[in-house]
Amino acid sequence: MRHPLRLFRHSHPRALLATAVLALACQSAMAADTLVFAFEELLPWKTRTQGGYGGAYTEIVRELARRAEMTLEFRNCPLKRCLYMLEQGHADVAIGLRDTPERRRYLNFLKTPYREHSSDKVFYILRDQSPDIRSYEDLAKLRIGVTSGATYFDPFDRDTALAKEDVPQTESNFRKLALGRLDAVVVPEDQGEAHVARLALRNKVTKAAYRVPDPSPRSVAVSKKSVDAATLDKLERAMEGMVRDGTLAALIKRHYYEALNVPLDSVRIR
Repeated sequence: MRHPLRLFRHSHPRALLATAVLALACQSAMAADTLVFAFEELLPWKTRTQGGYGGAYTEIVRELARRAEMTLEFRNCPLKRCLYMLEQGHADVAIGLRDTPERRRYLNFLKTPYREHSSDKVFYILRDQSPDIRSYEDLAKLRIGVTSGATYFDPFDRDTALAKEDVPQTESNFRKLALGRLDAVVVPEDQGEAHVARLALRNKVTKAAYRVPDPSPRSVAVSKKSVDAATLDKLERAMEGMVRDGTLAALIKRHYYEALNVPLDSVRIR
């Protein structure tokens, strides 16, 4: 049997060139069939545990990749790193990002949104013990729990006269509220209802009358640098199909309402 190295050395140059071209073509085809997901944990929509990646938003991207006949690859990153990867073309898609003019420089947002509008910003208070909050002016002199690094709405975010107490995790604010160490907790309604269900606080806390709507839609973000027009079109058609055949609504029902034990009438996700 001839030594494989000798076979390689005595191979015809054209054969070697053909082999190299074929290898590169296969490698390119594999890359083209992979959809790189810039993943930043966003409870309860995107979760990461020892069992893997979960949450309704994660399942939406999984289904999107399946319909586009692409293999989904996860890349874990904090928000700023995720945005950089998308801008440079090191990642292909992300979900849960706000659509801004700055981000549109390097991102396409699918025409069909996975949510027609974002969640209202609401204030949770103790049931039957706290005075209701009916207007912005009612926030004065209240101890309000906020999450570090989060933004809510104007003028709240810029209002330095309000007594805001920040913690790294929203769940801690709900625990403090239940213990009477806060007067109110501000949070997007979808996240708030998930925390209330997980901590079994349904009979302990309630939502104040005052809320701030957020009518902005949410769409999957796609890197302009790494995703070509043909692939973008496949993703567009896949998302449109998910909405049309009811798959999107079913994923949210299963992985948000049912998985987190959130009552259907407590918050409307659409």
